[in-house]
Parts: sequence; structure tokens; C-alpha cells
Amino acid sequence: MRESTTIRVSSGTRNGLRALAGQDGVTLDEAITRLVRAERQRRIGLSLASLEPDGDERSWLELGVQAVHDDARR
Repeated sequence: MRESTTIRVSSGTRNGLRALAGQDGVTLDEAITRLVRAERQRRIGLSLASLEPDGDERSWLELGVQAVHDDARR
């Protein structure tokens, strides 16, 4: 069993979280875990978006764009 703790949030936040958890059929803990992971991924994405790709990365990106373009023409 996981260790648990109590956090204080507004009733609006709690109700919103319950609604999200209910829609996904998960516990509040699982919903919070998913939200934390999504926020980490968002921050990683922002960090990566601010970097300029090097030559090798640019080549891979161009290959990917070409593959999508070729696939779309089929």
C-alpha cells in the first residue's frame, strides 16, 4: 500500500479533479499522477522547443517531414 497524505485544495479544485477522475474512471490519486506527468511533459516540450536543432537532427526532421508528405500523397 502506498503512503498517503492530505493536501488542502479549494472545493472547486477538488470538484474539478473528481470530475476528471470520474470521466477517466480512475482514482483521485491516479488523476493527480497523470496531471503531474502531463505538466512535466509540457515543461520538457517547452524546453526542447527553445533549442535549435543541430545538423544531424535537422536531417532526421527533414526525413520525417518527407515521409509524412509522401504518405499523404498515397
